[in-house]
This record gives sequence, structure tokens and C-alpha cells, in this order.
Amino acid sequence: MDRSNGAMRIALFGGSFDPPHLGHVLAACYARVVGEIDEVWVLPVARHAYAKELSPWAQRWELCRLAFAPLGFVTLRDDECSNPAGYTYDLVTRLQQAHPGNRWFLVSGTDTAADLPNWYRGRELALLIDIIAVPRRGYDDHPAGLPALSSSLVRERLAAGLAITDLVTPAVAVAISQHRWYAPASAPQAGPSA
Repeated sequence: MDRSNGAMRIALFGGSFDPPHLGHVLAACYARVVGEIDEVWVLPVARHAYAKELSPWAQRWELCRLAFAPLGFVTLRDDECSNPAGYTYDLVTRLQQAHPGNRWFLVSGTDTAADLPNWYRGRELALLIDIIAVPRRGYDDHPAGLPALSSSLVRERLAAGLAITDLVTPAVAVAISQHRWYAPASAPQAGPSA
């Protein structure tokens, strides 16, 4: 989408993406269409907001690269690596200073969007950005609700030795299989090929 005044409509889509699944890909598409967004910036977090353990950042970055590669409007960015406290308010204010004139949006589930006032400086953040609340089945009674997928479901399937091809993009499924990412701890890790 071309903006005559040069200003862009940019949606920030942060998350653990541990691993990224089809729901994440569909959420980026939903934001693009519903918000008339020029670019969706996918930002894997460096640390979880509630201090949950995450897979290595480089692993999650590579899986995001593969998951979102077919979407030409998505840009994968590492801004969260220089956001040590992990606060969205800090990230947004820094991005606004670095890229003045753009209009900023935040992609989130409807449950997260409703909780925004409880975030760090959430009321101030709400004045800086617009929210694109993505409805999800199982959470919202909305005809456009996205499938009720989660990264934890993908990890559970992998731990049980079940297929994940209906939950992630083909490229993500191949990478997880090749690298034995998310394999149970007792399973032997694949070494370098000879």
C-alpha cells in the first residue's frame, strides 16, 4: 500500500514464537487486511514477559524467518534484543523516535488487548498505538476467529511423537525435524552430517 505522504502504517507483532505456528501466520494476514497495514514487523522477544523459559533466540528467529518468508509484507526484526526490560512501551517509543511520521499498530489477541491497561505504562502505550485485536476460536464468539492454535500445543505434539504438519508451515516442520528442535530430552540429538 502506497502512502502519498510517505507515512507507513506499521503493525508490530511480537511474541515468543516458540515455535511459530499457522495461527501466527494467519494473524499477520488478518492484521494486514483489517488494519490496512503496509508492513507487519515480526519481533521475536528476547525474554518472556513472565520469565518463562524459552528456546534459544537464534532458533526462534530462524523458525520465524521460515514461517513468514512467503508473506512479502512481513519484516522480521531483532529490535527486542535491544529491549532488555522487555516492555512494549519502551520498544514503541524507541521505534517512534527512530521512524518518525509512521502510524503504529500492535497485533494481539483479543484477550491481550483487553489487558493492555495492566501492562507497564499501558495507558500511555494505548495513546501511542492502535490495537489490532485478532479474534481466536475458543476465546471469542467471532465469525472470523482464527483457529485455536498455540505453540504449547505444537511442543506437546512433538513431545508425544505426533505430527505437526497441520499446525505449522511446511518449512517450519522440516527445520524442526532436521534439527530435532523440541525433541524430548531423552532423545539423541542429531550430530553434524558427514
